[in-house]
Amino acid sequence: MEGSLEGYSRGTVSGKRQPDLESVVAALYPFSSGLEADGYSLQVGLADGDGLHVEIVAGPEACEDCLIPKEMFTPMIASTLDSKGLAFEQINLVYPNDRD
Repeated sequence: MEGSLEGYSRGTVSGKRQPDLESVVAALYPFSSGLEADGYSLQVGLADGDGLHVEIVAGPEACEDCLIPKEMFTPMIASTLDSKGLAFEQINLVYPNDRD
């Protein structure tokens, strides 16, 4: 799983520090390993403010039918992060076909 995306970094919000990127990457590892088995990679970046940017990138042999709908995956990511004490006010999830 990639550590960060260009243009995204750790920031301070309302006097508190966002969760560090390493903790977020570790918490999302189970998703990352599952996606890798289907030919995808998971890239994560901390946005200014209290947001998280998560992008799923398709490899050359990615299984298009293997991705669950974004409407299901976003709450799964949020719930996993919340359970680890890594809550974000906003999660921006980008799928491969969002770039077309």
